[in-house]
Amino acid sequence: FVFLDENQLALSRERLESEQAPAEMKQAYERLLEEADIAAGEGPFSVTDKTVVPPSGSMNDYLSLSPYWWPDETKKDGLPWIRRDGKTNPVSKTSDTDSRRIGAFTRSVRALALAWYFSRDEAYATRGIEYLRIWFIHPETRMNPNMNFAQGVPGRADGRRSGLIDSRGLADRVLDAIAILSQSDQWTGTDEEGIHAWFTDYLDWLLTSELGGGPKGEAFSENNHGSWYDFQVAGVAAFLQQDEIARQMVEKGKMRIDTQFEANGEQPHELERTRSYHYSYFNLDALTGLAQVGDRIGTDLWTYTSPKGASLKVGIDLLAAYNDPAKEWPWPHQVERRVSRMAPIYRKAGLALDDPDFLDLANAQDFSNCTVADNLGEVWAQRDVEL
Repeated sequence: FVFLDENQLALSRERLESEQAPAEMKQAYERLLEEADIAAGEGPFSVTDKTVVPPSGSMNDYLSLSPYWWPDETKKDGLPWIRRDGKTNPVSKTSDTDSRRIGAFTRSVRALALAWYFSRDEAYATRGIEYLRIWFIHPETRMNPNMNFAQGVPGRADGRRSGLIDSRGLADRVLDAIAILSQSDQWTGTDEEGIHAWFTDYLDWLLTSELGGGPKGEAFSENNHGSWYDFQVAGVAAFLQQDEIARQMVEKGKMRIDTQFEANGEQPHELERTRSYHYSYFNLDALTGLAQVGDRIGTDLWTYTSPKGASLKVGIDLLAAYNDPAKEWPWPHQVERRVSRMAPIYRKAGLALDDPDFLDLANAQDFSNCTVADNLGEVWAQRDVEL
């Protein structure tokens, strides 16, 4: 396990199966099974299902288009594409490429793994393991362990370092799902070897590739992209028990706090975006996940304070001050703030910092009217808090 606490999972399952399970926990469980039942019918998933051939000529290579880039209407051929921050080009979200597919795969595997763990219904494990084998192991369908052609921009680049944001789900959703499913009797030595080999190769790519750890790679991005790169490397390294690499990434998190946060909790790189609340939350999601890896290997990021007085806590405090949707957010935002998605971050910080106010805030979020069909992000947040 990397991000989930195995002991806490066991306690939650025991409580869920008892007469003391609260209504909110039961509701989170029911929504988990609903999501898992949908997931069982949506796959399996493979990068070879796309229709666009990557520049390498191999359909096993991941391929996506950068979502905020559009054809230049002043050019006859539209090339090179131009950027419109916060406005998603629907062409980037079709089944012709892999960005939607990787999202569907990672969330489906996570739902199936957790549904098997809490329900003990082996059918969920059967489907989840099948999905993992097809995505990572079978030669005909497996994804090659690279992101060379992620978030390409026609007329500009076949792949860009920012494309590594697409693969974050391989860490925050899939690693612990594998840890859960590996406890099933259906998991084989071949599965174990195949998964270990894939993530070993992928970690090497993250660290050494031009788009990853290279001098102009994602490792040096200054905003949430850099945080998510560190998160992925730390998570995969911890999963492979390469603790020294994981420790280096957690230590690097201190630099992220130094350069990304002001003493009052503002994140200038994220606040300049057109969806500033979302990206402020999004960066905190990566960095608090990095702090969780630190908890595993004995490196504390939670209490680090920069020379200017910034910390994870003050960053979380800032968003907590705007938890009431009726309170005006003073920075750019295109859509309604989805404040309840902060609940897992409040809970993680509350436990790590022994802060009852954060725990109360996590428990105070209202998920009663959320549905799997319309509010999946909130359903996940409720699950993180209750299960």
